[in-house]
Amino acid sequence: MKPRVMRNGTVVSTLLVILLMAMGCATLETARHKYFMRGQVLEVQDGTAYLCLGTEQGAKVGQVLTVRRYVKIGGSRGGQYRVDSVGTVKITEVESHMANAKIVTGDVKPNDIVDLNIENP
Repeated sequence: MKPRVMRNGTVVSTLLVILLMAMGCATLETARHKYFMRGQVLEVQDGTAYLCLGTEQGAKVGQVLTVRRYVKIGGSRGGQYRVDSVGTVKITEVESHMANAKIVTGDVKPNDIVDLNIENP
């Protein structure tokens, strides 16, 4: 009996289902928030980025963070991406799971990612 091998379409479909399950930050104590959403820019409005990142992850008011965006490269098949630095934000308010950050530089958009390990004053 041959072992089953997942094809690219199956892998992509599985990852898409996981991503869709991870959407939203309403149930904050779930694994999707802890692992999938952490650091995601949820919304951008009037120069403020709303982040799914908080004190439980080590966020503090005044921290300046680099914002990154995953950009697909190559053809429509496959999973090749590059990571672009697209700006910086400075945390102005923070709670246990969420933070507001002023956009300092760049073109920050929803679904971009910030990481506390990038820049910390």
